[in-house]
Amino acid sequence: MMKTINISIVALSVALLAGCQTSNAIKNASSDGMANMFTCDKIEMTFDAYDKDRNSFPALQQITDMVGIDSSNFDSSDTASYFGMVKTGVNTALMLKGCAAI
Repeated sequence: MMKTINISIVALSVALLAGCQTSNAIKNASSDGMANMFTCDKIEMTFDAYDKDRNSFPALQQITDMVGIDSSNFDSSDTASYFGMVKTGVNTALMLKGCAAI
């Protein structure tokens, strides 16, 4: 049941982000299944996509969800201002997985 809900959430997220860099990164990540979605490579790929879509609030929400940052109180009109915090969160997540920081 939980796996079905998670897959549905990923599918909905991809549909909402269609056409942007992050959408492609999430789609590619989810094609490997939920168990492999949050590998170091997938986190790095999604962060790179967010870096290109820095002004996209949905892109910001996707990467923060991957690395465990609560973005519910973020100002959606100034998404680029969160870049430093997101990069720190991504690096922390990567290091916890035993991967090199970006």
